[in-house]
Parts: sequence; structure tokens; C-alpha cells
Amino acid sequence: MDNASFVDFLTRVLKENVHKVNDPILKSLAEWQKEGWLHIGDERNPPPWGRIPFPEDIIGSVLVQNGIIQPDTYQAMPTHRLATSSGFMQLSEPLTQCLVQEAKRVATKQN
Repeated sequence: MDNASFVDFLTRVLKENVHKVNDPILKSLAEWQKEGWLHIGDERNPPPWGRIPFPEDIIGSVLVQNGIIQPDTYQAMPTHRLATSSGFMQLSEPLTQCLVQEAKRVATKQN
């Protein structure tokens, strides 16, 4: 069973920031795809280039227009699992840093 509080936190952080984070791989995928919904895959079990991750490995999706991730379009994938037989969730380094910075900000605010 996933930690609902963490999943809510992760969803909020990605919804507010995924379009702003300088993630070269995500930006490359958006430019390559050009249009439509782009899945943000969990890096613990990456699919081959151009393939869609397994449902439990899709963290969420964003709308891409003209090769650019659109603000306020992030949608969490309800089938994503924080832990699977492939291990614990792994974000890209830029998304990890975004999540850590927001966690520190929230922790500082609460103290």
C-alpha cells in the first residue's frame, strides 16, 4: 500500500513544477514527440526508447504542444506504484532535486 500523504505531495510538486524543471531527458522526449500526452516514467525500470513504460512505472502524464510541456497539465497515473519488484520509485535527478527542495521548504515552514 502506497503512502497517500507522500503520493499527494509528489503529485502537487510535479503538477506545479514539471513544466519548469530543466530536465534534459524530459525536454528531449517532448521535442521528439511534438504533440499529445507524454508519460513521465519511473526510472527504476525504463522502457526502450520510444516505448511506453508499464502502467505501474508511469508516474503521470503531461500535455505537449509544439514540443513544449504545457503548464498545469500534469495528471498523476493512478496505477503508479512507489515500490514494485523492480525496486523503489526513482525520479530523474532534476525532478528529484525539485522534490527535495520542496520537502525542505515545507519542513522549514512547519518549524
